[in-house]
Amino acid sequence: MVWVFVSTCIFCGILKNVKQNLKNKRLNAEGNFGKPLSFRSFAIEMDVRENILEKATELYTQFGIRAVTMDDIAKELGISKKTIYQYYKDKSDLVNTITKYHLETETQRFCGLTEEGKNGVHELVLLSACLRDSIRDTKMNLLYELQKFYPKAWKMYEEFKGNVMKESIMSVIERGKKEGLFRPNIDAELIAIMRIEQVQTFLLGNLVPRDKYTLEEIQMQLFDHFMHGLFTIEGHQLFNQYTTNSKNNEEQN
Repeated sequence: MVWVFVSTCIFCGILKNVKQNLKNKRLNAEGNFGKPLSFRSFAIEMDVRENILEKATELYTQFGIRAVTMDDIAKELGISKKTIYQYYKDKSDLVNTITKYHLETETQRFCGLTEEGKNGVHELVLLSACLRDSIRDTKMNLLYELQKFYPKAWKMYEEFKGNVMKESIMSVIERGKKEGLFRPNIDAELIAIMRIEQVQTFLLGNLVPRDKYTLEEIQMQLFDHFMHGLFTIEGHQLFNQYTTNSKNNEEQN
């Protein structure tokens, strides 16, 4: 689910860190030189930092992380490599920052689904749509590279998986149980763990031929199976109602 979940809402989460880092730089400048950075200089530094993040993300997504050098990023931006190192101490630092931003954005998306969902079934339908859109943009080599070569970034993902994703799934299951839409004997925590590991197994493994099935097809089949295992009769009826309305809306558009 994962970034698998490479998303939009660009810079929402990371701007907090950018501002804080630049604030620290300003304080250091004041301490060393007695002259605070002007607002214009502050804004310029933010623009440069954001441009580096945006271009690096674009190149990593297109060519893979290991294939893209700091020289490549500098060349694409029309700046020197030295300029990049003023903001990021090395490539790992850049990758870690991009990962942190992405996961913060995904956290916001997960939280938004809870507020938007009318009930547990509706929340799952929204999650399904979110999952489908995210998987459509997934580059599996990125996950593999993070796992193998960037341990700090991978640890962030593992923490996200164990906290945000797990808690989100547990929350919607408990909600559905209280509403009588999900089976009452389901263990929310166990099901959440099983669901997450199931997704990751198919994302990183080779259990099915990729030339026959797309990643989106695989995950949506898994998700459909997962959802129908949760529902009561009433939940099934409500789900069928939502999916029918969704198909009708797609056909009209």
